[in-house]
Amino acid sequence: MKIGSIRMLGSFRRELQNELLSFSPEEGAAFFAAKYFETRTKIVLLADKLIRTRETDYLHKSSVHLEVSPIYLSRVLNVVEDLRNTTAVMVHSHPLDTGKPRYSISDDYGEAVTSQTLSTNLENHPPVGSVLVGENDLSGRVWSGIGNKKQHANVAVVDGTQLEYFPEGTRVESSARRVLDRQVKAIGTRTQIILEALDVGVVGLGGTGSNVAEQLARMGVRTLKLVDHDVLEASNLSRLYGSTWKDRSKGAYKADIVSSHLLRINPRIECEPIRQSVMKKEVLELLAECDVIFSCLDRHAPRAVLNELSYQCFIPVIDVGVGLTRSDDSVTGGSVRATLIGPGLPCLLCNEIVRPEMIAAEHLSPSEYESRRAEGYVASLDQEVPSVLAYTTLASSLGTTLFLDLIGAARSTNSASTILIDLASKEVTKIRGTVKNDCVCLKRQGKGFDIPFSVSD
Repeated sequence: MKIGSIRMLGSFRRELQNELLSFSPEEGAAFFAAKYFETRTKIVLLADKLIRTRETDYLHKSSVHLEVSPIYLSRVLNVVEDLRNTTAVMVHSHPLDTGKPRYSISDDYGEAVTSQTLSTNLENHPPVGSVLVGENDLSGRVWSGIGNKKQHANVAVVDGTQLEYFPEGTRVESSARRVLDRQVKAIGTRTQIILEALDVGVVGLGGTGSNVAEQLARMGVRTLKLVDHDVLEASNLSRLYGSTWKDRSKGAYKADIVSSHLLRINPRIECEPIRQSVMKKEVLELLAECDVIFSCLDRHAPRAVLNELSYQCFIPVIDVGVGLTRSDDSVTGGSVRATLIGPGLPCLLCNEIVRPEMIAAEHLSPSEYESRRAEGYVASLDQEVPSVLAYTTLASSLGTTLFLDLIGAARSTNSASTILIDLASKEVTKIRGTVKNDCVCLKRQGKGFDIPFSVSD
C-alpha cells in the first residue's frame, strides 16, 4: 500500500499551529486544500489553502473531543471543488500532547466517516489527508478515497534553510546505534531517526554524486534513488567512488556501480539505480517521492528541471558544483560550491547558477552548435570539463554539510543558501541571494504536476 507524504511551507505550518492551539486546552480543528498526485509508492499532498473554522462551526469542543458542523464541511467542499487536482486535509489538535501526538479510537471513527464523505463528493474521489497537531510535534496519515483505508504519512515542513521532518513508525535500530554510535552522540537520536526515514535522491553519479551517495549511506540514510544514464569510462576511475580497475571495460552503468558499492557498505539500505536521464517525466515522477535531492550535474538543462521540481513539489534540492581555471600544467583558480534551493530561497535561476543561454546551447545538435557558436549566437560550452578528486570531494562535503544543517543536525546560525570556497585564496564565502520577482520559482511554487516540466516527454 502507498504511504503518504504531506508537505507544507514553514509559514503555513505556523499559521496552522496558531489557528489550532489558540483554543488550548480545548481541541481545535481546521481543513486545508492540498494539491495531490500519486507515484508508484506515495500519495503526495502539497498544502495550499487553509480553510479556517469559526466558533459557530463547532457542534462540540473539549480537551478530548470535538465535532464540526455539516455546514463547515460543505464550505470545505466548495473551496476544494473550485481548485484543480486538489483534495482536502483534515487537521485537529491534541493540545495536551507534548510528545508525538497519537490518534484516538474516536479520531479513527470520525476521520473514516469524514474522509469518505469528502472523497465521495469530490471529482475522481481523491485520497484525503489528515494531520494531528501536538504542542511540539505532528503526526499524519492518508485515507485512500472512498475505500476507507488509512495509511501513515510523513509530514515535511519546508522553511527556507530548514526542513522539519515528522516521520511515522520509525526508530533507530540497535544495529544502527552500534555502527553510528559516534554520530548519534553528536547529532542526537531524533535527527538519526530523521536520517533513516528520509527518501533521498542523488542525480549525477560522477566525482561529486558518487561521494555524496557514499556519505549519505554511511550517515544512515536508508532509502536512496541514484540517477545517471551514463556508463563508466576509464577517465571516471580517478573520481567515481565505488568504481574499481576491473570496471573500466565492463560498460556498466554508473548507477549500478554506485548502488552495488553502497549495498556492500550497508546491505539493509534500499538503493534504487535509475539508468535514465533526469530529462524524462517518468524519472521526475520517481524523484517526486524524495524528501531531499542532490543535484550533482554539470549541464544547465537538467539542473533547470530539478529546479522546477524543487519548487513545484516542495522538495529541497542541494546543487553542488566545481569550476576550475587552469593553465597548461596546473590549476590556477576556480571554486567549489554547494547551493540549497527550495521554497523560501532564491532558485538556481535567481542565483544565475543556471543560465537560459547555456540551456539553449545545450539543446542544439553538434553541427548546429558549431555553426551558431561561430556566428556568435550561442554561449560556448566546455565539452571537456577538467576535474580533480580533491575538489569534487570537497564540493560533496559542502553539500552534505548543508544537508545536515537543513535537517537540524547542527545548531547552525548560518542562514546562507550557498557556501563557496575560492580555490586560489582558500577563502570561504557564505551567500544568501534574493528571489527575483518575475522568476519561475515563484510561478511554479506548489503546483505539483499541474504545470509541465521542461522535458521532451
